[in-house]
Amino acid sequence: MNAVISRDVLDVSEMQQKIDLLEQQIHALQGRVPQDKVSIIVLSGDFDKAMAAFIMANGAVAMGMEVSMFFTFWGCSVIKKDRKLKGKKFSHQLINLLLPANAEALAPSKMSFGGIGRRFFNHVMQGAMSPLEEQIELAVESGVQFQVCAPSLGLMGFDADEWRVPVEVCGVAAMYEVALSARAAYFIS
Repeated sequence: MNAVISRDVLDVSEMQQKIDLLEQQIHALQGRVPQDKVSIIVLSGDFDKAMAAFIMANGAVAMGMEVSMFFTFWGCSVIKKDRKLKGKKFSHQLINLLLPANAEALAPSKMSFGGIGRRFFNHVMQGAMSPLEEQIELAVESGVQFQVCAPSLGLMGFDADEWRVPVEVCGVAAMYEVALSARAAYFIS
């Protein structure tokens, strides 16, 4: 009994080429799979929006996710220590006078009532949720990564030592590097 073997079988070199190609494709796909990360971009300097951003960040950390927060323009006020005017040129002093000095000075986006709104919300939140300042401290203790937009620093006249949290001063490319590999990205404006 003679068996005839078909020549449809690939030789070893062709098989290795196909395996190499598949490995390259798998490697490329692995680089595009989202990781257990959350990216939160904070543009707003409003109290309620800052609260939402930090509650989301702390919740994601509690679920075991890596969190990065990128602060730009008005959002920078959320993580500033205080208002710093000394040593700044006039236009930067003016911008700093017009912005909230820090997280404690943020007004709500709605129902501000001429400055009473923030005190009202602080009163209502007592016992129900931690104040914004505690949310920020918890985020720092939990390892949230903080990025500050370098162009915003230059435009608004902020200095490298004005932050109440450890920050990485960076540009949009660094923010995108994190956001594009995150499972979820949020823009708080």
